[in-house]
Amino acid sequence: MTDNLYFLFLDEIYTPNLNEFRNIIKDEIFNKIKHWHFGIAGTIFPASGVYDIYDKSRKIKNKYYSKQSNLIFHYVDTLNKKDAFSDLAKDPEKYCKYTLSLNSLVENSDFKYISSFVDKHELIKKYGVFDTNKKLVKIQKIGSNLFPKSPFLNYNLYLLCLKNIVVEFYNFISSRNISARGIIVAEARGEREDSELRQAFQKMYYYGVSSIQPTQLRRVILDLFIVPKTQNYVGTQITDMLIYPTYDTFVPNHNSRKDHFITFNSNLKRKFLNSGVKITP
Repeated sequence: MTDNLYFLFLDEIYTPNLNEFRNIIKDEIFNKIKHWHFGIAGTIFPASGVYDIYDKSRKIKNKYYSKQSNLIFHYVDTLNKKDAFSDLAKDPEKYCKYTLSLNSLVENSDFKYISSFVDKHELIKKYGVFDTNKKLVKIQKIGSNLFPKSPFLNYNLYLLCLKNIVVEFYNFISSRNISARGIIVAEARGEREDSELRQAFQKMYYYGVSSIQPTQLRRVILDLFIVPKTQNYVGTQITDMLIYPTYDTFVPNHNSRKDHFITFNSNLKRKFLNSGVKITP
């Protein structure tokens, strides 16, 4: 996996804010067994391998859904056999063959994988500030000035997750034997979410992150692009196939499904960049 340009395709799971805690008092937060989370995952593809993954995915789409002109792989919809994949509920044989094809696509593609999750309850337990009525009002400063004290309803969880992803991506590119650059691609999710993702990236882009100076970061990672789902980027769809099973396999304190058709066997674990999974705090 050697190239002079790499793409990092992002996808995310659950809500990138703390709004769920608006009407919950401190005791309920601290005593809740099942936690709420937010996460971002990314697959790193060499530019020279992007067409190969596109071609393989096109063949799968044409084989199973030739009548759908702009089919987008969607893991949860496939798992639940709904919407574009509702026919799978009535055809177990097709479901088995189709999901095996997706498994093969993921396992046999050339990429590296990283993910970053926030345990919202643990974050609040460690950094939350409460009023006299035991209502959450603020999140304390976390480490550097990238994460200042902030009202909890304005807290940008993208920043906490994206920081880990960007640092890993930067280190991966910097470790290449040749001079290389990176581009981040994320799928549009909504006006507020897209704005907060862009703000989180720009904050690191202009102020640096961890021990990486901003000039170093800008020299290696060229930009972040937020693209509409209709553009049908296969890289983001591969990430979509991985983030939910990652969450249920590696993130504790929540109800996990047992029917995933993507599982982290030895082949897939070899694609992890370092540990592959980071949980904050």
